[in-house]
Amino acid sequence: MQINNSVNKIKAVLLCGGKGERLYPLTDRLPKPLLNIKEKPILSYIIDHLYQYNIMDLIILTGYKSNKIESYISKNYPNSNIQIINSGDVDIINRIKDAIDFIDDDLVLLYGDTISNIDIDKLFQFHRLSGNEVTMSVWPLISQFGIVEIDDMGKVTGFKEKPKLDKWINIGYFYFNRSVFDAIKESSSFAELIESFSAQGILGAYKHEGIHITINTVKELSDAEKNISNIYKERK
Repeated sequence: MQINNSVNKIKAVLLCGGKGERLYPLTDRLPKPLLNIKEKPILSYIIDHLYQYNIMDLIILTGYKSNKIESYISKNYPNSNIQIINSGDVDIINRIKDAIDFIDDDLVLLYGDTISNIDIDKLFQFHRLSGNEVTMSVWPLISQFGIVEIDDMGKVTGFKEKPKLDKWINIGYFYFNRSVFDAIKESSSFAELIESFSAQGILGAYKHEGIHITINTVKELSDAEKNISNIYKERK
């Protein structure tokens, strides 16, 4: 595995506080970020990917079964610069607010259930060259169904099985300039915050067309088991 030698001083914040209810009963015992894919927790894939880009200063925002995450980090990442903030059962925006006072510079925000081979150096370069204050990473939307094109006479003129659509979905890996921290503190919801940045014209989109795995359901967890090895093939 090739390790990136760039030095990134930025602090990464990982959202790991949700209950993962769509993965019940698996999440009755463990929080979603600690569910295994090929005997390795989701959270570990994310941390190790950040480490490849020398992003070593992390804040993990927890809530549900925080003690499990605290124990895992203590055992598997001893002497690391990983801080855990347990905000309890609150909205995402409140978790982020709890982290702001511990951040002196810009931050990158990740979802704790999303694994990707995104090139973080390229993401940061895109952000800095764009002039935007906030960047969201996006990925092509893939239809879950075969798309049929039909003419006025009812004749099928085209068919594509689960094609990539001309739409993009949010996959996290947000870059926030410190200049927007006050807006974060004043916001009442994360969705409203991102919509506000878009309305102000200060939100950019970094297009990632590589591998993206999000785990919200048992089926997605099963799919991740089948596809996780592709990330390692890409990193060689």
